[in-house]
Amino acid sequence: MTLARRTAHHVRSITLGAVLILGAASLSPLAAQMVERFDADPLTGQSKNAFIGEGDVASRFAFLADEPSHFPADHDGTLRVVYDTTLPTARLSTSFGQVYSLGADFDFGAILTIRSEGFFADPDGFSQIAFGLWNAARTGLDRTSFPSDSFDLVEFDYFPNVTPFGGPFVSPTVFGGNVADNAFFNFAFHSAETTLPLDTPLLVQCHYNAALRRLNVKVSRHLRSLIFERIDAAGVSVDLSRIDPTFLLNTAGIAGYFEGFASIHAVVDYDLLYTGPLPSPWSVAANRSKGGR
Repeated sequence: MTLARRTAHHVRSITLGAVLILGAASLSPLAAQMVERFDADPLTGQSKNAFIGEGDVASRFAFLADEPSHFPADHDGTLRVVYDTTLPTARLSTSFGQVYSLGADFDFGAILTIRSEGFFADPDGFSQIAFGLWNAARTGLDRTSFPSDSFDLVEFDYFPNVTPFGGPFVSPTVFGGNVADNAFFNFAFHSAETTLPLDTPLLVQCHYNAALRRLNVKVSRHLRSLIFERIDAAGVSVDLSRIDPTFLLNTAGIAGYFEGFASIHAVVDYDLLYTGPLPSPWSVAANRSKGGR
């Protein structure tokens, strides 16, 4: 099935949950709403979950079936994403079968590797490597415009630029519902100044705590075997108490944004995208050094 036909099918229906099989270890679909390991091509409808593409998908996304596994329990194959701010905006996403809002806890995350080959971050620019959750009907592609139409978006952002005011920054951003037709009238963010390592699998975990109205984001690097190690300096907590109206999220995906000048060029391999708890068998160890490694 082609991506275009899969897009139409996705709008009509979507399978709830996914099954992750890792040899003898398995993940029940009840343990996570959506798990995608990118061990089959999401661009041609072969992946476990039904993905849709928006914008210039061909310039941003490629499935590499022969890419060797990047860490234990990973399969061969990866989704390679080009973050280049001179390219038109494009997104690739899948429904996770329910709606998240400010009213209840939720989790999502990814395992990704930022490649050093061809990596560039202009000190005069400020652009992000991004993935997250959004609303299939209400979240537009003009994330970097003002006014912006990126309503109902909860996004992990890493800005690798080192500028006169600092950087790089892990800076998750949250946009609520539409206020006066500009997403920046109802948003929140918080930043941690830290450099994420290149050519290293990174586990990003995002947890929303409804009681505290906070989005907590943690980044870990691959340590050994099935274990990741926390990068303490890459932990961020975003206060969402002023988001009103709430966001309504039903889609998980990866986005690359256009800005019209060469702010960043980064090639990133995605080997896991999930909602719900961190899929088994991976785990996170406490960092042995206070500031990370």
